[in-house]
Amino acid sequence: MKQALALCFVMLMALSASATGLSESNATVQPTDTSTTASASPGGPWTGVVGVGPIAFPRYSGGTATQTWFIPLVSATYSDIAYIEPLRAGVYLWGNDDHTKGLGVAIEPRLGYSPVDGPRLGGLAKRKNSVEGGPTFDWDLGVFQLSVSLMTDLTGSSRGNSARLYAYRELITGPALKLGMFAGLDRLGSKTANYFFGVAPSEAIVGRPSFQTGSAINSTAGVDGRYRLSERYSVLFGAQTYRLGGGLSHSPLIETRQSALGWLGLGWNL
Repeated sequence: MKQALALCFVMLMALSASATGLSESNATVQPTDTSTTASASPGGPWTGVVGVGPIAFPRYSGGTATQTWFIPLVSATYSDIAYIEPLRAGVYLWGNDDHTKGLGVAIEPRLGYSPVDGPRLGGLAKRKNSVEGGPTFDWDLGVFQLSVSLMTDLTGSSRGNSARLYAYRELITGPALKLGMFAGLDRLGSKTANYFFGVAPSEAIVGRPSFQTGSAINSTAGVDGRYRLSERYSVLFGAQTYRLGGGLSHSPLIETRQSALGWLGLGWNL
């Protein structure tokens, strides 16, 4: 988990460095905030919060056991061009004049697992963490913001692809509290679905038959935000649920279709 999120952070740093020469575009936060109203602070091009805190999540998607890691938690934008969030980072390459549409690239982690992460995984080959990336298009429709992404595995883990559709709505945007909610769909290509949820013939045992599937569509929803404690510090928080599509629920690796994750941390205001 930490390795995948750290790699996302490093890749975003490289993207934002290359984007400093681009004309100003729309900033977005996804899968949470897709608003395009961020502006640079007088103190520098970075705005937002950088901190650290625990994130609790399943040992693997479809498993019931959970784990908790302390990781960097960032919710920040760079000159309306680049953005970093706990589960996504990206950079904009184009935006329209009224800052309601933006085209760019983004990266997100997709977590793997080891045979020791669940009772149904014994004897399986390790599924490595993946960082997926690709083009994104964000559109602020006023009532809510819409984001569409086409992703490819950049780390050679699944060697597959996926597509994401998210909708985000700001509930509270005040001087102290920022709160939003989101919902979306995550379509896994067949290579991605089989890498994380399939069972190869060589991995089949009694009670765990070989399993192959086609593409699958999963759903997600959640809330996130931050609360400003003082001029220097803020609290970052978020929670997300994830439900596996019907096709993946037939995998012998799955203990539950429903999973959740959440994070809470203390950060420094930029």
